[in-house]
Amino acid sequence: MIYKRILRLSFALAGDLLFAFVLCWAAYRQGLFYDADLYGFEAALLVAAAVAALAAIAAGRALPWWALAPLGLAAAYGCAWLAGPASVKGTADSLLRWCAYGAWLALAAIFAARRGGRAAGHAALHAAGLYFVWGGIAGWFGWIHYPDIVYRSSDAALSMTGARLAGFLQYPNACGAVAAFFALVLWQQLGRPGRAANAFAAVSLVPALTALLLTESRGAMLGLAAAGLVSLLAAYRRERRGYGLAAAGLAALCAAVAARFAFGAMEAAAPGRGVWMLAAMTAAFALAALLLRQREGPRASGVFERLRRQLTTMWGGAAVFAVCATIAYLLLASGGGSGGRAEGNLETAGARTLYYADALRMFADRPLFGAGGETWRMQVGLYQSGPYIGNEVHSGYLEVLIDTGALGFAALLAMLIGFAVILWRKGARLVWGPAAVILLHAGVDFDWSYAYIWLLLLFWLALHLSLPAREPAPARPLASVRARSVSKTERIVRLAIPALLLLAMAIAFSSPAIRYMSAAGAYESAQTARGDAAKLALFREAQRDNPPWNRPRLEAATLLPADERADWLSDGLRYEPDSPTVHYALGMAYADSGEVPEAETHLKEALRLARFDRDSQNAVIARFAKLAQQLKDEGDNEGARQAGLAGVGFFERYKELYARQYAGKSNPWSGTELFVAAKVNAARCAILAGRREEAVPWLREALQDGDADWQSEARALLDSKDE
Repeated sequence: MIYKRILRLSFALAGDLLFAFVLCWAAYRQGLFYDADLYGFEAALLVAAAVAALAAIAAGRALPWWALAPLGLAAAYGCAWLAGPASVKGTADSLLRWCAYGAWLALAAIFAARRGGRAAGHAALHAAGLYFVWGGIAGWFGWIHYPDIVYRSSDAALSMTGARLAGFLQYPNACGAVAAFFALVLWQQLGRPGRAANAFAAVSLVPALTALLLTESRGAMLGLAAAGLVSLLAAYRRERRGYGLAAAGLAALCAAVAARFAFGAMEAAAPGRGVWMLAAMTAAFALAALLLRQREGPRASGVFERLRRQLTTMWGGAAVFAVCATIAYLLLASGGGSGGRAEGNLETAGARTLYYADALRMFADRPLFGAGGETWRMQVGLYQSGPYIGNEVHSGYLEVLIDTGALGFAALLAMLIGFAVILWRKGARLVWGPAAVILLHAGVDFDWSYAYIWLLLLFWLALHLSLPAREPAPARPLASVRARSVSKTERIVRLAIPALLLLAMAIAFSSPAIRYMSAAGAYESAQTARGDAAKLALFREAQRDNPPWNRPRLEAATLLPADERADWLSDGLRYEPDSPTVHYALGMAYADSGEVPEAETHLKEALRLARFDRDSQNAVIARFAKLAQQLKDEGDNEGARQAGLAGVGFFERYKELYARQYAGKSNPWSGTELFVAAKVNAARCAILAGRREEAVPWLREALQDGDADWQSEARALLDSKDE
C-alpha cells in the first residue's frame, strides 16, 4: 500500500513538472504559432501518447472516447487534402497539429484520471499562469529582453499610449485573452475553500488583470466580462456571489491603478517604476479580499463584521463592483490606455466585417471539405473585396470553416458540444467561465493559430472532464474495465481501439514530423550560411525533406541561373496551384529569360490571385518596361513590341480594377503619388509598343502627381522622339 502511494505521488509530481514545463515552454516559443517550432514537439507528443495508452492497457484502464475528439478535426483536414487543397503544406501542418492536440488531450486524460493527478494538474496550470503573466510584466518593466514583448505604435487607433503588452505571444489581443483566462481561474479560486488556495489567488489576481489592461485588448476585456458572468453563476454559490462581485470590483480597481502608473512610467521612458504601484495594489487587494472573506467557525460580531456582511451581500457586492468598475474606467480613460482607446474607433470592426464576408465567399465555393490548411493566406487576394491587408481571417471558427468546410466545422461543434454535455452531467461548475473566455475571443481573433492556446484550453477541459460523476465517489474517471460487468468483446474494444488508434497515428505521422523538423532546421541554417553555394545546398536539403514547402524553393530560385529557375519553380505549383507568390516568381523567371508569353501568363495569374497587391502590380509593369527596352536594344523589335503590349495590358487592367472598386467614390488613382510609377512605366511600354498617343495622358498625370524624380522621367519621355 505504501509502495503504491509513493508511486502515485511520484507520478503526480513528475506529471506536474512535465505539464507545467510544456505549457511554459510553449508560451515562450511565441505560443507555438509557427509550424517550424512544432514539428519536434508533435512527434514527441504522438509517441508519448501511444506509449501512455499502451501502458493504460497494461493497467486495465480504458482511455475515454472524449480524449480522441480532436482527431475528428485531423480527419477533416485529411479529407480536405484528398479533395485537393489550396496548400499541401498548410494542410499537412494542420493535420499534424490536430493529431498532436489529440495526443495532448489523451495524455492529460490519463494523467488526470485520479484525484492526485488532477490536483497536480491544477498546480501545473497555476505555475504556467504565473510564468505567462509575470513573464509579460517583466518584459514591460524591462527586466527581461524578449523580441516584441511590448508592441509599440504611434497610431492612436492601435494604442493610446504608444505601447501595449504583447507578452510571449507577441500579439496584444491573444496575450489579453490568455491573461483573462488566468484571471478568471484565480477569481474563481477566491470563492473556493482552503486558506492557502485563497491566499494564492488573492496575491495573483491583480497582476493577471494588470497584464490584461496593459494589452489594451478590448475584445479580451469584453470576453472577460461575459465569461465573468458565466463564472459568477456557475462557480460561485448563491451565498458567495456578493463576495465574488465585491472582490472582482476591487481587483479591477487595483489593477487599473497599477496599469495607469505602468502606462505613465512607460511614457516617461522609465517602465521599471511601475512595479512599486503594482506591488502596493497587489498587497492592498490581497488584504481586502481576505478581510472580506467570511471566516469559518462561529459568526463574529462588531462593526467591521456587520460592514463586511453588508458589502458581501448580492446587492452590496454589486454596488461595490459598479463603483469600482466606474472608477477604474475613468482612471484609464483619463490617462490613456484601454479606456480611452475604447471610446469609438470602429475601424477594426469594419475591417473584420470585410474579412468575414470574404471568408464566407470562400466557404461558398468549397462548402463540403474546404480548401485545406492556410486557405485564407493562400486565397485572400483572390476573394478580398477591397484593398486591405489581412494575413489572418481573425476568427478561429471561420478559419476552420474555410479550411475544412461543413465537415470540419461539424466536427469542431461536435467536439465542443460533446465536451459541454459531459461537463454538465458531471456538474463541473468551475470549467465554464475560463473556457468561455478562450472560446468567445477566438470568434473575433486568430487565437487558435497559437498551438499554446489549444494546449491550454484542452488541458483545462481535461482536468474537469476527468472528474467523477455527481455522486460523491473516489475520483476515478478512467475506471478499471475489469471491475465492470461488461462482455469480453466490449472490454477488448474499450481497451484496445483508442490505444491502437494512437499507436497507428504515431507510426504514420511522427516520421513526417521529424522530416519537417529537419527541413526547418536546414532552412534556418541557410539564413546564416556564408556564400551562395552553402545557402543553396541547405535550401535544397530543406526542399528534399519537405517538398511541399515553397519558401525554400522561392529563396533558392534567386540563387539559380535564369535558365534553371523556371523549372525549379514550376514544381511549386504542384503543391500550391493558386499561390500568387509562386506564379509571380515564375513569371519573373520567364521574364529574365526573355520569354514574353510565358511571363505574361504567370504574372497575369499572380495578379488575378492578388489583384490589390499594389507593389506587385507596379513591379510587373516596371518589369515589362525593362524587358521591352532590353529586347529592343538586342534588336528584337517584335519581342519588344509584345513585351510593351503586355505591360500596357497589365496597366489597363490595374486601372480598371480601381475604377470598379471606387465607382461613385473618391478614387486614389488620380491626385496621389501611389500610381505614378505604374503610369510612367506603362507609358514607356506604350512607346516601345508603338502606341505613343496612349502614353501622353499617363505622363501628364505623372507630371501632376509625381515627385521631382518621376516628373523628370515623365518629361523626358514626353520630349523623346519615336524611334
